[in-house]
Amino acid sequence: MSTKGFGERLVLAVGLAGAITIALAAAPADAAPRGNRGAHNGSHPRGDYTHQTERTKTDNGHTREDTWTNSQGKTTSRDANAVNDRDNGTRTRDVERQGPNGKTATRDATVVRDKDAGTVSRDVVETGPNGKTRTIDDNVQRTADGYTRETVKTNPNGSTLTRDVTATYDKDTKTFSKDVSVDRERPTPPDAQP
Repeated sequence: MSTKGFGERLVLAVGLAGAITIALAAAPADAAPRGNRGAHNGSHPRGDYTHQTERTKTDNGHTREDTWTNSQGKTTSRDANAVNDRDNGTRTRDVERQGPNGKTATRDATVVRDKDAGTVSRDVVETGPNGKTRTIDDNVQRTADGYTRETVKTNPNGSTLTRDVTATYDKDTKTFSKDVSVDRERPTPPDAQP
């Protein structure tokens, strides 16, 4: 296997991994609401309900509107807007969900791919119905024999989770190795802050 062939496959694998990560991260936003809690948890309502979807292609992406109505007439809605900027290798996706009690949650994601530098970065800001935010900063860097990835999640209370990955492929032994480390930091208590 040539190094160029492997590099091209690695870029494809990293790109696919990024797409899968984005898809998985977006899954709760794409799913229908569950239970009586509304769209915030991303699954189907219980009991009888109707679901209506409208997706419209735009010049540089698409919009999608979903509405669920339960048997009591309460509605939950989800509006998504995806925009692709192929020249800059950027994709943004904004989602707003509104539960049956009028509470709104949003999720804004931006993905930037730089093929020449071998990088993919994803920045996500999620704002819950209580106004508190959670952020995700995810960066993948292609290396000569694999890739590195760092993901930092910051919760509304200030706690963080950092996940570092180093992946390598030895073409001689045809061995793929991946090392993962996770570091969790609790928020600093208010009385311990300077």
